[in-house]
Amino acid sequence: MKKYISLLKEFLNFKSISTDPNYQEEIKKTVDWLQTLFEENSFRVQILKGKSCNPVVIAYFETDPVFETILVYGHYDVQPANQEDGWFSDPFSLFEKDGRFYGRGTVDNKGQVLIHIYTVLELIKQKNLKYNVKFLIEGNEETSNEDLPEIIKNNKELLSCDYIIISDGELLGKNPVLEYSLRGGFSCKLEYKTANNNLHSGIYGGAVPNAAYELSKFVSKLYDQENRITVYSFYDNVDEIKDTQKDDNQILTQLSQNMIDNTGVKNLLTEPDYDFFTQIGCRPTIQVTGFKAGYIGEGFSNIVPSTAEVRLNFRIVTSQKAREVIKLFEEYVKMNTPKYVEYNMEFAHSHDPVKINVESSMAEEIAKLLEKAFETKVYKKPVGGAIPIVSNFKTVLGKDTLLISLGNDDCNMHGINENFDIALLEKGLKFSRLFFSK
Repeated sequence: MKKYISLLKEFLNFKSISTDPNYQEEIKKTVDWLQTLFEENSFRVQILKGKSCNPVVIAYFETDPVFETILVYGHYDVQPANQEDGWFSDPFSLFEKDGRFYGRGTVDNKGQVLIHIYTVLELIKQKNLKYNVKFLIEGNEETSNEDLPEIIKNNKELLSCDYIIISDGELLGKNPVLEYSLRGGFSCKLEYKTANNNLHSGIYGGAVPNAAYELSKFVSKLYDQENRITVYSFYDNVDEIKDTQKDDNQILTQLSQNMIDNTGVKNLLTEPDYDFFTQIGCRPTIQVTGFKAGYIGEGFSNIVPSTAEVRLNFRIVTSQKAREVIKLFEEYVKMNTPKYVEYNMEFAHSHDPVKINVESSMAEEIAKLLEKAFETKVYKKPVGGAIPIVSNFKTVLGKDTLLISLGNDDCNMHGINENFDIALLEKGLKFSRLFFSK
């Protein structure tokens, strides 16, 4: 554990923020650190680069040619963080308080992927490693790495394996989970224009269209009163939810009640008869992530805004396809935008949803080891979020990815005071050792 903590301190010190180009030197230092760590422990290392992405670290250790090969995915990039935002301490310096480690990346994802790195390094020294092991650690997970599918395709042989595992999520309270689905999705920017310039609200107000109001009307119609999306044919390819799934998801929702309560939300707005986990894991959504229009500076500007912009995030589920949903939405915008409004749309970061086989012999073995390490029941759950590379692994490498979350569900991933519960971290280390040991 002491060696793990020492490595975590070093790993967290790098401000490997992928959303800001000003941190490229920190990215380079992180890659150099990973390369040195692996090479000093007898790994073969390759650093791959795409057209625009940060370097991808590939490290391979062969225990025995006849052994099976495990590919472990993780990412070294992190979200921005500043102490003045409300952190207890410098977010890029490991800080311990009340049984938790604090710091940007402790859970997402440096702390979790380091669990497996540390375990494998120790087992190599002890000559007790059960598998050949490959690590793929990228630097643009937080910015939707659009180069990664091509990198995987071009290095299919290098990345060939028998099984793939990712630890980049959260437990359910104290209970470990195996995740059986991920939502896909894409982002959209929709712009409305009603005039050449902003107009005087006294001279023109009440007679000319207002871009802010017109776009607000459009957005307000995306959902009906039962919280169902109104885009035509939107649900045509959504998989039917089995009664057993609903029953299991209700249990998951009960286990996660504290997590839901901690949001401060007064009421859930699910579709009729759906619990929280069924809604976020098995149903699609369109979320407004930003709205820009008019003047909101000091004082007042008495205008009729001529332009307005909304940012939307789509989350889709199996068996929907991103490209098909994009076409449906394009037609919906065309049919629901007044003729007197000019509009423009842009789409980005599209990826399809994934369903994962958690009934395989390897999945069953992992579930047993998780139960042994955590000394409690293992649950299977759908995930509302996305890890686009899981879809790429399935289509290019032909392998399902086993999603083994090890972080605490109140870790504040992406938020202030991101943290890793030390007791759960120790159990994560125990699981990793059980899994990789002979």
